[in-house]
Amino acid sequence: MRAKVNGQTVFNIFSILFVVSVGFYFIGRFLYYKLENEKEKIIPNTLASRLLEEDYGNYYESENDLSYTNGIYRYVGMASFNYVRYKGLLWRVIKINADGSVTLITENSVISLPYGDNLENHILPWLNIIEEENTGIMVASLEADQELLNTKFCIDTFSKLEEATCFHTNYDYKIGILTLDDYLEANANESYLNNGETFWTSNKYDKNNSWFISNDGRISYENTFHKYGIRPVITIDGNSTIYSGNGSYDNPYLLNNRKTITLLDGYVGDYVTYNNQVWKVVSKDNDKVKLASEECLKNKENTCIEQKYSNNSNHVENSELIIYLNNDYYQTFQYKDFLVKGPYYTGSYSLTSNDYRTTFTSTKNLTVGFLSLGEIFSYDIDNSYLMTTGPNNDLSIYSVNNHSLYQNVVTNPLFIRPVIYLNSNITITEGNGSYLSPYQLGGMKS
Repeated sequence: MRAKVNGQTVFNIFSILFVVSVGFYFIGRFLYYKLENEKEKIIPNTLASRLLEEDYGNYYESENDLSYTNGIYRYVGMASFNYVRYKGLLWRVIKINADGSVTLITENSVISLPYGDNLENHILPWLNIIEEENTGIMVASLEADQELLNTKFCIDTFSKLEEATCFHTNYDYKIGILTLDDYLEANANESYLNNGETFWTSNKYDKNNSWFISNDGRISYENTFHKYGIRPVITIDGNSTIYSGNGSYDNPYLLNNRKTITLLDGYVGDYVTYNNQVWKVVSKDNDKVKLASEECLKNKENTCIEQKYSNNSNHVENSELIIYLNNDYYQTFQYKDFLVKGPYYTGSYSLTSNDYRTTFTSTKNLTVGFLSLGEIFSYDIDNSYLMTTGPNNDLSIYSVNNHSLYQNVVTNPLFIRPVIYLNSNITITEGNGSYLSPYQLGGMKS
């Protein structure tokens, strides 16, 4: 006898089957999307693509840090994931240009110079190679002249910030300096470009004055003979390969992947540990590498030593301090066979001509000395001696004060920032040359 199936039973069966099928559908979709999202994402490995990628986990900061106007993506505000390590220096990305190239600025000033009547007087010749001796110090330190694209920067003159324009540009050089327009577009003192230093912009206020950024981020103008910081600005191909990093300060995008076997393989700006001190590479050639101490010379109490340069003369051979450094201080070094003699620039500098190139006109071969005012990183440590002398005065010598130049006398006690030369053939055993991981040195390469 067959059981009678009524309409209510059929309805209940179909309802159950419907609910179950809907449940399976949504469970299936959930599992599909979960598995898709758990697949390893393909992270762009070129700079422009990485900067513009909006979705790959914790690598990307916040799209609010990028603004878009007229085909240009700019970093604005307190952006914190636009750090790049390129050729030994730490940079910040300013913008991704309409053609896909990327414009960067050094995180810190690399030298202090007067603006001059125009940028071509002192700043651009120091940054770029022109047909004169002792030019292009910056571009030479990057070992990248062929890699760099020409950088466009504004050279408009205006006397009111609200009238800041960018109608006139210079596009003739590999390296420029920050345009006031870029500083304003980034939100000025409330942006990552406000680094606590005083530095020039590319724009003039009038014939005798130029705009600069003060150490508190304010925009002001000053006479062009003043010496303020220079933060180089470069433009590179947006297809430049990223080898590592996530764009943060502690882990910047790394754009160079040269294998470092010896000191010669490192870059200017790299950090080195030697004799229980941290040093910064200033220059190099095939035989030797010049390094400046990252700190002033300290005593056992970890306090900076102050000492006068000389009792009565700015001549190197008469300097009690130079004699001390090349004798008593030299004896404190381990692995003395690493040290070699090299040229130290002892030329004089005139506040009238303000031409840094005069400081390279004479040299003295020493094991230990100081930097000259025309060299990169020469203004890093305040209240310290330079090797540069004043003109027509045997008691005049220059020093660093507030990251700028100060004319001093040889009998004033100041901090000591030693500079040395090491054999370029010394092997590197570990470290990547950054401040957080300086190179550790081994023996000589056989």
